[in-house]
Amino acid sequence: MLFKYDLFISYATENKNIADYIVEKIEKRGYKCFIAPRDIRTGSEYATEIISGISNSTAVLLVFSSKSDKSHYVLREINSAVSRNKPIIPLRIEDFLPSEAMEFYLGPTHWLDAFPEVLDVHLDKVVNIFSGMHSTVQEVKEDVIRVVGPELMSISEISKIGLSDTDLTMKEIEIDYLCIPSDRYEMNDEIEGTFDDWKNSVQEYEVDTSVVLVKNDDVIGYCDMYPVTTEAYEELVSGKVIIRDSMIGLFCLGGTFDVYISMIGIIPQEATQSNYLKIFDWVFKHLQEWKQSDISVNRIGISVYSDILEKFVKMFGFEYKCLNPAKGKVYETSIEKLKLNTQIQKRYPMFVNEGE
Repeated sequence: MLFKYDLFISYATENKNIADYIVEKIEKRGYKCFIAPRDIRTGSEYATEIISGISNSTAVLLVFSSKSDKSHYVLREINSAVSRNKPIIPLRIEDFLPSEAMEFYLGPTHWLDAFPEVLDVHLDKVVNIFSGMHSTVQEVKEDVIRVVGPELMSISEISKIGLSDTDLTMKEIEIDYLCIPSDRYEMNDEIEGTFDDWKNSVQEYEVDTSVVLVKNDDVIGYCDMYPVTTEAYEELVSGKVIIRDSMIGLFCLGGTFDVYISMIGIIPQEATQSNYLKIFDWVFKHLQEWKQSDISVNRIGISVYSDILEKFVKMFGFEYKCLNPAKGKVYETSIEKLKLNTQIQKRYPMFVNEGE
């Protein structure tokens, strides 16, 4: 399989001079690198271009340092590379051990040490590694598509498209990276949670609280909607925190809860009205299912990171409250107000007339 680029260069902004030097030296040898911001097309979504660059590269060169280890965006790039089975070549430019998060993605990968400075001999090793990959990468025959979609799929069904909990976690992390642009929002592991936080949520809660949107066997969107304690809900809608597992109520035995929709995310190229509407159809259907299982809901809050999602929540009568720690907009409403909304009455009459 031929790729447009030989190497995708993943680096922290603080190491840009070294990354540029590496690209210059490698490209003088006749190879092609993808490096941001040089190869980001004018007017294009930055994160989308990054993912495209990774997809169209034979391998990823990680310029590893204490700065890149702590970079939320470098970690997201490596997440996307691993989820696409891209070989990663870690070039360590500083005597610094990787964090647990970085080690998780890289596993037992052999590190190339290039400190105190990057020399041609180090880059010769890099070139030898990815040049060997060119001769071993073979064209893979496309599998038969199982889910053409776009259609909604429960978490319990993801094995139908060949995904594990770990695979799904990586997909959701990537969707957030694509849907929450760094020029408008602030995301990092402290705000958003670590990989383990995400995976624990998938394993413990998401069968009952989440849905994914699938097209051509790929997850293109998802929604997380959690019953939470009253105390947690007040913190969430006041913008103090972003949801954590500890805030989710013990709802399996029924009871009365507030609900928080922490994310409705759809990748930019698929962020259409009809796809968002599919997810809202699930939201209102799931609220009915909870009611039938003796899970009553009072108030509903939601974090909003896209303009089209904001239009939907406004149309459904949600009211703006504040900004959350990532600078996403927080909206809220109540079940009673939802049932009085004209648009909801027309599209979801069973939800509105429930219990009558």
